[in-house]
Amino acid sequence: MLIFSRTIARITLLEALRSRLAWVAVIAIGVAFGAAQFLSQVAIIEVAQIQVAIMSALLRATGVFLLAAFCITSLVREANDKITELFLSQPAARWEYYLGKIAGCTGVAISLAAGFSIPLAIFAPVAQVAVWGASFAGELLIIAAISIFCAVSLTQVTSAFAATAGFYLLARSISAMQIIAATPLALEPSWTDAALKWIINAIALAMPALDRMTLTDWMLDHPPSATEISGLALQVLIYLLLIGAATLVDLYRRNF
Repeated sequence: MLIFSRTIARITLLEALRSRLAWVAVIAIGVAFGAAQFLSQVAIIEVAQIQVAIMSALLRATGVFLLAAFCITSLVREANDKITELFLSQPAARWEYYLGKIAGCTGVAISLAAGFSIPLAIFAPVAQVAVWGASFAGELLIIAAISIFCAVSLTQVTSAFAATAGFYLLARSISAMQIIAATPLALEPSWTDAALKWIINAIALAMPALDRMTLTDWMLDHPPSATEISGLALQVLIYLLLIGAATLVDLYRRNF
């Protein structure tokens, strides 16, 4: 029964290879390494820490961009070329199609996380870089799931990518927004301040805490505890299930 899913996953991985995604990732690593080397020349102390901070920030943003772009363009291209209709006309359930797609994008996400972690091991302990890379893989899995959801729901590259970028930026900044909303400038907070605080807290409950994942600090002086790692892994699992369920609802209600 899962032969169809394995076929879809293999096709997705082959598409990633043929789209020169690996070459773009290698170029991104080279650019990040060059930028870190250049900017570290102005540092007097803690050169290695500065290199790690610069490279990890650039590689993290690049990995999210590349994965989202690949997942969205892959699904939108298949829909425009009627390949999706061909897949769904096969004697297989639609959840098998989704399972194959998310499995293929998972392979791409893990490959990007592993490839972007390797150069960081030059400047930081391997064990701490491995933890960073595992967290980055989990973060990319959430991005892959939301990218597939947006591509299936919006069916356009621009709108799907904009929605995915908005989701990522909101998830990365929601904690800062909560802090700002909790400390209003006025001495006597008004009802609008209370309403804004309530709205932001409600949004925070529905968003993954991506700002607590893949922290550069983990590779420097403060590696995460086992409790923190298990909590982040549980968060990734919960959001994969929630986003996957939403994608399947939208996939089943559509007529292809």
